[in-house]
Amino acid sequence: MNLKRKHLIIITFFLLFITLISCSKKVVIGKYRTNFNSYGMFRKTLTVNCNGNAILNFQGDMQNNNSLGIWKTEKDTLIIFFDSLKNQNNKFKGEIKFVVKRNKLEYMPFPKSKYNELLEFAKKTVNDSVKIPSYSKVNKLTNQGLKNFQGKTGKQYLKKIEIVKCE
Repeated sequence: MNLKRKHLIIITFFLLFITLISCSKKVVIGKYRTNFNSYGMFRKTLTVNCNGNAILNFQGDMQNNNSLGIWKTEKDTLIIFFDSLKNQNNKFKGEIKFVVKRNKLEYMPFPKSKYNELLEFAKKTVNDSVKIPSYSKVNKLTNQGLKNFQGKTGKQYLKKIEIVKCE
């Protein structure tokens, strides 16, 4: 074999290896906790089980609630659905989406389509005094800019604290 052909084969295998790694399914099973307690007292802990169940625990200010749901993944997104009819004690209802990034789950940004619906609704109302903030400000207001115990604003996410093995 000539040298060019060897290089071509090596490059082909390298690209195939990189493609397999980048397309592999992200492992989300485990236990996650918020990176800091918002306002010094509120914390969330998410347990993603092997059987498709999820438990989102909310603690703080004499509250302790376990919301039960089911989860699935789509590409790099973890979607948890909380059925409030089945589990009436759930604090969280409907869907919560997270972007999976290595060992952390980031809150899904506020969808641009929902923001546009909000703008259309505001235009239809007769109250002209309602001012809708920009899309970037709305994103910061929706779980993106919570305060820690020192009063400093930070981006909150869930970080993996425990690995769970499925058998």
